[in-house]
Amino acid sequence: MSRRRWIGIVVAALAVPVAAGFVFVVAVDNLMSGFGACRVVRQRAFASPSGSKLVVVVWKSCGATVPDSTQASIIARGRTFSPESTPTFLSVREHLDVVVAWSSERAVRIGFIPGPDQIYKRDQRAGDVAINYE
Repeated sequence: MSRRRWIGIVVAALAVPVAAGFVFVVAVDNLMSGFGACRVVRQRAFASPSGSKLVVVVWKSCGATVPDSTQASIIARGRTFSPESTPTFLSVREHLDVVVAWSSERAVRIGFIPGPDQIYKRDQRAGDVAINYE
């Protein structure tokens, strides 16, 4: 057997397990990344008096290892809400109904039905908007 043919057989014999291993690692990575993914469901948007801003309320579920939460953000009308890039000013445990009442363009009142058991985040301001909790 020639040296060139022998090298080809060795390379082919090594390439098959390496390729199979690569495919296996990619498949496991795709499967595992789904376990950490969160599901975000937009519940409602509340417009400011002029309609230039929105309080967006979402429910977030991340599976059995992380408790469900209710979150709220303020965005400018016409902007797209994105849970990855829109900062939240409010995050509470469980899925709650949120009551939002704008007092003016720069002030909003937030309430919950029922009241939250655990508060993760409750900012007093979001940009130029003052937030009051009831």
